[in-house]
Amino acid sequence: MKEALAAEPVVTLWTSKDSPRAIDEKIICATSCYEEWLEQLSYNERLALCTENRVQSQVLFGEAVLIIQEVGKWAEVLLPNQPTTKHKEGYPGWIPLCQLQEKSPPAMKTVRISSTVAPLFTEKHQKWLTLSFGTELAVVEVEEYVIHVDTPLGTGIVKRTDIEEGPRERTGEALLKSARQFIGLPYLWGGMSGFGFDCSGFVYAIHRASGILIPRDASNQVLTGEIVDTSRPAIGDLLYFGHDNGTGAIHHVAMYAGNGEMIHAPKTGKTVEQIPLAGTIYEKELCAVRRFLSAPSWRDI
Repeated sequence: MKEALAAEPVVTLWTSKDSPRAIDEKIICATSCYEEWLEQLSYNERLALCTENRVQSQVLFGEAVLIIQEVGKWAEVLLPNQPTTKHKEGYPGWIPLCQLQEKSPPAMKTVRISSTVAPLFTEKHQKWLTLSFGTELAVVEVEEYVIHVDTPLGTGIVKRTDIEEGPRERTGEALLKSARQFIGLPYLWGGMSGFGFDCSGFVYAIHRASGILIPRDASNQVLTGEIVDTSRPAIGDLLYFGHDNGTGAIHHVAMYAGNGEMIHAPKTGKTVEQIPLAGTIYEKELCAVRRFLSAPSWRDI
């Protein structure tokens, strides 16, 4: 296997090289129109990403990707930063070769996008790309109001108000504060970015911003972390829900927000929301609570 870097603000991990539809052509080219693609998707087209098993996950600009093989214009890959039982080396799937750059990341100090999304400018201060929350960038030069950063596509500039250095606090309150900035963001199956999350991608991204790497999928997350009594969750704990009133397979995850409320990315057609747990179907389906404030032993799943 060889390492490459994601060279688009958001790169989709497809189930197979045949998964993209005609409408998805906008996001499988070298210069994708990701925001335009999202705006044009109908409810049924968004839903089909899940029901037709087209999308597995996403990877952010500059993140490492392991290439297993190249087949035509596609690469079969693993995402090493997304732990899963599907493969010991990372989440498996397919990515267009044109969205990858075979370049080793520089050994430099890094900063991370802390806004939901943020502009990346060229060195001539022209708008270049829109980057997602959680995107990590290598620092080249620091000025009073901007930072020059190294990217897979060359040097760019970000505003200092859009970035943060180092991990956030490892507290439940810090996790909740981070999660709340996405209230109102539309759900997207496979989503791992400030442009749209699915339920497990949402809690994964929030934890990773605090330097906590957890499994990609809810069904894997529940296998690790600290076990917490379902009647005594604390702010920032993750709540897991199962089919058949909690006796069946895990199908959803949310974050406990205190006072009997939770924050989550519900499903296609909905947006990230904070709601009371009482009186909802989720109350009947709650079957496990996990805490990830210390590094979980996810390699044991």
